[in-house]
Amino acid sequence: MKHAGKPLTASQRQRIVVLTDLWLERAERLLGRAFEPVQVRFDLRGAAAGQYRTHPCPLIRFNAEMAAIQLDAFCERTPPHEVAHHVVAQLYRGRKVRPHGPEWRAVMQGFGLEPSRCHDYRVEAGSIRRQRRFRYRCGCREHELSATRHNRVQRGEQEYLCRYCRQALRFRSD
Repeated sequence: MKHAGKPLTASQRQRIVVLTDLWLERAERLLGRAFEPVQVRFDLRGAAAGQYRTHPCPLIRFNAEMAAIQLDAFCERTPPHEVAHHVVAQLYRGRKVRPHGPEWRAVMQGFGLEPSRCHDYRVEAGSIRRQRRFRYRCGCREHELSATRHNRVQRGEQEYLCRYCRQALRFRSD
């Protein structure tokens, strides 16, 4: 289902791209080093406002529908949030860091922003895609895995362990 409001205009998209570049420049001044440029796209859907990816090249994806509904709030919060992910990925390349861990929070605080990971933008109910959940079991409890993780298990690409008993999760087909 499509959003019934106006789509994000070219000038609004350009505003978000410019803001993204400005936050990256601010990070460079703050940390005294250059960062790899980041590609920007407006192809994200669902309940996420933005997404940062490192592979195959640094990429920030923005949710154009969400931005169109509340442009000012989106511009204030989402570009610096995603740029902070990019900065952390560049600073800690090859090391495992949590997406909203202390490294990311430090960058957000350096930007002078509250390091919260969730947005409170309005989201049109029809635009949210929900993944199907699959029931899995370990030695101590039942778990639900997303369709993405379930498919990885089924293809033999990934195995997930319980955080508590450390046993492999097994699909329940009943």
